Amino acid sequence: MSVLVFALTTPNPNDIEALNIYLGTTKPLLEAVGAEIIQTYEIAQTLVGDTLPELVFIVRYPDKASVDQVFESSEYHALREIRERAFLKYQIGLVQDSHGFAKAS
Repeated sequence: MSVLVFALTTPNPNDIEALNIYLGTTKPLLEAVGAEIIQTYEIAQTLVGDTLPELVFIVRYPDKASVDQVFESSEYHALREIRERAFLKYQIGLVQDSHGFAKAS
């Protein structure tokens, strides 16, 4: 059963090269496990609390093992410095409902 992961990001406009390297490396990782970006949103306004990141991506993975395969891979871990340069804000979460991981329809 597929699961959903969300990414809250603010790309760094001063380091487009790092962003391109990050995206160029993560795209094949997602493709290799059959994950796909199913929705992208731009945050128009923060209503309460600290300023939210600019973009929201919803990614569907085939299963939790696929999520782990990407985020625990040596290729992904090697991106740490690039990721820190590429994004001003970067948060990833696994969506869960009261019964466990949220299933994508």
